[in-house]
Amino acid sequence: MILDFTISNFRSIRDPQTISFEATKDTHLEDYYVVKKGNYRILKMAVILGANASGKSNVVRAFDLFPKLMLYPCENKTSKIEYDKFALDKESAKTDSVMIVNFLCGEQKYRYEVHFNNEFVTWESLQRHPFGELRQHKVYERVTDIKSGLSTIKWGDKFRSNVNTRALNVNLLHNRTVFGAYQSSNVDIPWMKEIEEWLKGYMFQYPNPMTSISPLSDILLKEYVSDMFANNYLDKNIMASLLQKVDIGISDFIIEKETIDYSYFAASMMNDVVLSTNETKAIRQYFHQSNMPQSEHNKIRFIHKGKDCLVPFDWEIESGGTRRYFELAGYLLVLEMSSHFLVIDELECRLHPDLYTHFITTFLHNAKESQIVFTTHSREFLADKDMFRDDIVWFTEKNDEGATELYSLADFGSDVLRDSSNRYNFYRAGRLGAVPRLGDTYIANPKKN
Repeated sequence: MILDFTISNFRSIRDPQTISFEATKDTHLEDYYVVKKGNYRILKMAVILGANASGKSNVVRAFDLFPKLMLYPCENKTSKIEYDKFALDKESAKTDSVMIVNFLCGEQKYRYEVHFNNEFVTWESLQRHPFGELRQHKVYERVTDIKSGLSTIKWGDKFRSNVNTRALNVNLLHNRTVFGAYQSSNVDIPWMKEIEEWLKGYMFQYPNPMTSISPLSDILLKEYVSDMFANNYLDKNIMASLLQKVDIGISDFIIEKETIDYSYFAASMMNDVVLSTNETKAIRQYFHQSNMPQSEHNKIRFIHKGKDCLVPFDWEIESGGTRRYFELAGYLLVLEMSSHFLVIDELECRLHPDLYTHFITTFLHNAKESQIVFTTHSREFLADKDMFRDDIVWFTEKNDEGATELYSLADFGSDVLRDSSNRYNFYRAGRLGAVPRLGDTYIANPKKN
């Protein structure tokens, strides 16, 4: 599980910003929100609130960077590490980005730190702290010489191996992490394999590498979720039961293979919405990695119960909210079956507030060691203290220099918030920050009659 995540010099995030999943001492709703592993109390959820353009989606994008740096190395020396630095000052262009992740894998806590830019991984380190031990141990430190482009690995006392060093050095390009080099090496390093398998299983959802859901990735979601049912990875009857519980008029669904011109299908989908370069690549990568023949596509039809008959409706004529919930419910089943980490941008998109709340509570009641992070503009849940803990709520706000600042509701002391204070009223009044700073509603139009 993830304990905390820190990123700096990434898109709107200039200075180091940390989101933590370590629970405070508060025991409110402990059984639903907190997972205990060793001496750690870890939250299953983080909610990010903030004004438009405050950096919420950039926190989502930052989470994607961690497994990609570790598991998808640059192909060759001239390849770039694709991401954007903070662009609103000149100094940031000259400095490295930094990412720090504290996570639990097996009976170990790891601290991973990496410094990088679009061309180099300049420095990285990994520390390991076994459960029950007082000290943490250095696993490795990697340093890259910018002039020569050569990297050296300094191993901790318990991890030295000349064979492993030689095998990794062959593939340790200046633009790859040590774990990236491991992906390209024919070498057996048990502890690296354990972390690799954890990353693939926890940070990624089989079969396609996609950790985050955004409103623009619906095409991928539909294909992914329908694949899971078509391949019997998820139980169709359980899904039908979930759909029946949320009052959207669906009693069952059918998934059939449909033969189409796949190249035309992919092109038309990507033209239907405005996609970023990375989203377009993700779609193409999904199509490339899928085991489906290029002429086949999953056709979904929902079964509605009429007055005296059952009527199938095609996917295309269902409401946007129905389709969105079907996609999210598929992921909900994945999170319930096994442990995964998922980031969702604008969870409430196209969902009624009660359905949005139902999704969250279903996750909390059923998922064991999965974690979700989601951004939202829905603030009403703050009025119901029986629904949330302060330490799961995070705010994003831009400072006067246009940089995102990330802070927790739990950071506010009793001089601002008491246990009895209504968080919703405080947030609406702007006393917690992270709200739009709006001007007046007058339009100064000289051409107006």
